Amino acid sequence: MTIFNDVLFSEEEARHGFLGVITLNKPQAYNALSHDMILHITQQLEHWSKNKRLLAVMIHSAFEKAFCAGGDIRSLYDAGKRGDSEALRAFFCDEYRMIHRINIYPKPWISFINGITMGGGVGISIHGRHRVATETLRFAMPECAIGFFPDVGGSYFLSRCPGELGTYLGLTGASINAADALYCGLIDHCITAENYTAVKMQLLDTDFSNAVDVNKVIADILKQHAIKTEESALAEKRELIDKHFQGNSVEAILRSLQQEPSPWCQELAVILQQKSPFSLKVTLAQLRRGKALSLDACLQMEYNIAQHFSVSKDFYEGVRAQIIDKDKTPHWQPAPLDAVRDDAVAVYFDSVATNELELS
Repeated sequence: MTIFNDVLFSEEEARHGFLGVITLNKPQAYNALSHDMILHITQQLEHWSKNKRLLAVMIHSAFEKAFCAGGDIRSLYDAGKRGDSEALRAFFCDEYRMIHRINIYPKPWISFINGITMGGGVGISIHGRHRVATETLRFAMPECAIGFFPDVGGSYFLSRCPGELGTYLGLTGASINAADALYCGLIDHCITAENYTAVKMQLLDTDFSNAVDVNKVIADILKQHAIKTEESALAEKRELIDKHFQGNSVEAILRSLQQEPSPWCQELAVILQQKSPFSLKVTLAQLRRGKALSLDACLQMEYNIAQHFSVSKDFYEGVRAQIIDKDKTPHWQPAPLDAVRDDAVAVYFDSVATNELELS
């Protein structure tokens, strides 16, 4: 076993080769992805991609409470505060390149997702071929609460959720469980946490040498262990969500929620008014654009947006309020939703002149 800081890489013997296993092992920070972790994962993937004896790659967490709580926001905050724009650029470049590599990886990629899974944790899991969650999953994209936006391909996978569910998740940052994630198409199967070892052992003991379609064999194994989840709460709210989140402006969405007598809709209206107005408007714009784009095009778009957010006042104020001082009282600039101009939002989608993200 090779140890790289907070990530473990192992090669477990299988019947006709080996299974590459990536273990996120940073419990003190809920496996938040640092730049070093991203670089080490990418390097290991490059190494494994060239090995003909590799059957598949699995990624999982070393502990039950979280798969990955996102990127290391504190390090980005510190880099921005000291004016290190190169560190910010490099982090997003390398993170998005890693996601691209996971998406096109030549070997089957199996994500075992448990507990808290947010932001960057979503990026390193759901873009793989096989997405398996345990019943402990708590999925969320809460970036608008820190003056940022749902990146890591969020403009791709959120915009492809049924109806307006992705718009709802991206704007509100709502946390959902495995049943909801299945309903949204964000995961493929749910298994019990206790059954993870049995799934892995069956994968190790399976003879893939004569398999016409290795991915299908793996999918069949995962399906054998899948459990029936409870009914999705989002499915029950689908009609309301589609009705109120279909607007092409955040103002229209907010007005629609405020006019609905449902207490749940009224609560959502209050939640939206606590988020960064600028983040909300950029997020809605990215989701509407992302529906017609490939994942790579979405990552290119998000790279441009991230460069603008990395020098915005709201990002640093949001991180300060939520993570540094934890007073939960951010002072957004501008604070009123109607003060955020459409032309100012459009600038965030302008191509960055230098250091373009290159996906290959």
